[in-house]
Amino acid sequence: MIDVDSGLAHTGLSVAIRNGRIESVSNIEHGIFREVIDADGAFLCPGLIDAHVHLFLDAGPNPRATFLNGDDAAKLKTAAGNAARAIASGITTVRDCGGPAHLVFRFQHAIEAGEVQGPRVIASGSPLTRPQGHCHFFGIEVASARQVRGAVETQAVAGAAFVKLIASGGGLTPGTDPAEADLPLDLMREAVAIARAHGMHVAAHCHAVESIERAIKARVDMIEHASFARPEGEPCFDDELAARIRDEGIVVSPTAISGIRIARAIRDSGKSQNGLDGHAVARLEARRLHVARFCEAGVRIIAGTDCGVTNTPFDSLVDELHEYATAGMSTASALRAATSESARYLNQPLLGQVKSGFAADLVLLRENPLHNLQTLKNPLLVMKGGDIFFRSSQCARQLQSC
Repeated sequence: MIDVDSGLAHTGLSVAIRNGRIESVSNIEHGIFREVIDADGAFLCPGLIDAHVHLFLDAGPNPRATFLNGDDAAKLKTAAGNAARAIASGITTVRDCGGPAHLVFRFQHAIEAGEVQGPRVIASGSPLTRPQGHCHFFGIEVASARQVRGAVETQAVAGAAFVKLIASGGGLTPGTDPAEADLPLDLMREAVAIARAHGMHVAAHCHAVESIERAIKARVDMIEHASFARPEGEPCFDDELAARIRDEGIVVSPTAISGIRIARAIRDSGKSQNGLDGHAVARLEARRLHVARFCEAGVRIIAGTDCGVTNTPFDSLVDELHEYATAGMSTASALRAATSESARYLNQPLLGQVKSGFAADLVLLRENPLHNLQTLKNPLLVMKGGDIFFRSSQCARQLQSC
């Protein structure tokens, strides 16, 4: 049994599950249960959390075009395919960082009702963006404090767990510049105040240095990407800003793997999807380099992939963790970024650990992930809320009725 917080693997334990929760973890055999999984020789890990996905983007070569050309039925089909791929990969929770609100919440409820198989969904609904800003095609465009209040309150009532702000341009949206800050500071502060009043956290999409600066001043909870893009040239990590991020307790989701894959697609095709993204490859590839610098600065990191964007399918989380390990994180720290630490910072106190009282979101593995993160790519079995959602055809142990 993998104890992610201590970074240790404990043997000789039985995990008892009742009503979707872990009832106990002990060295006592539980003979009174209806079903038993003999997992001797395997490794039991908490279900993984991908803290940055877009369920309604298809992860293909041009996800924006696919989204815009599909009707609601096609969009829901995309989300269902993404969700199925995620749960089969051991990802039992995703944080959806922006999509069409009416479909996001509908899909979230379908998963909760068991109508669609997939991970738990922590949703923002539609992101808040300036008029014609990045992701405006599924966002809520805001230009005043009144509009910000209305957008946040409407989505809070609909079931949003957090607010997503688009604080800079982005590579997915022509007509926006990732090196330029977009959302005014006063509107960001208004969003934070209203979100906090509703018990929601706030995440800000930030490529531009100035957008990071505004996010810190607005006291957001999380910064997505943190690319340190600059209008005058290639991105450059800012140690002072990183220290302020750390001191304010802001969490960063670097989304390194999507940056690498989009940069590769631009190199292969010779062009980006956004003509204003003049230093796209440098900006995207820098995100993997920034992981090491954030670690050195003591910044809190959670694992998010940006799945759904170009060439980044919903089984990419282990590749994100590999980037963290390559940057100098221990395998235990990388694993925590997708389990216990992610749950802690996302205010999900019952997720991310194999402990009594926690949700029975579990992944059975052939090898110890603390020694080899790649074993997470091929789970033997995936359980969410005590129910089995995936079982490998090569699973060595069989479910037995007692």
